[in-house]
Amino acid sequence: MRASVYLALPVMILLAILQTAVLPHLPILGLVPQFPFLVALAWGLLHDTEEGVTWAFVGGLFADLFSLTPLGLTALIWMLASLAVIQLTQIFPTSRFILPALAGGLGTLFTILLSFVLLRLFGYQTSVETITAVLPLAILHGILILPVYWLMYTILQRQRPRR
Repeated sequence: MRASVYLALPVMILLAILQTAVLPHLPILGLVPQFPFLVALAWGLLHDTEEGVTWAFVGGLFADLFSLTPLGLTALIWMLASLAVIQLTQIFPTSRFILPALAGGLGTLFTILLSFVLLRLFGYQTSVETITAVLPLAILHGILILPVYWLMYTILQRQRPRR
């Protein structure tokens, strides 16, 4: 087990609390961003797929604790989205601008559509408004992942001194 799991626990607990207690009162253009997912995705882009999926699992589990969805569903969806998006972005050239934005947008599309399908499959009520908010939320996440990614990149660079 890598040491990043021990870092993921407090970070994701804090982000899950902020996600449920603060962010719904501060929507951006009427949308509530999912910062735990963006942090997990950025971590996976900066490190590797395994760590990104681990962070997505931890973040999704804590998000499930504060939501009405079945326990583990968000964790499963975020893990699948992180796995797919991080693997997909490895075929593109490395970029600190385009790649994170693309990952944030694609990851959001994948998570919302998959959650819509799985919630319907389990018999939960879903609204069509969720589907209509996919594109604006994907664009918002594509923009918001950039400062998250750059902050994590800067911290990572300061942790690893150059030779």
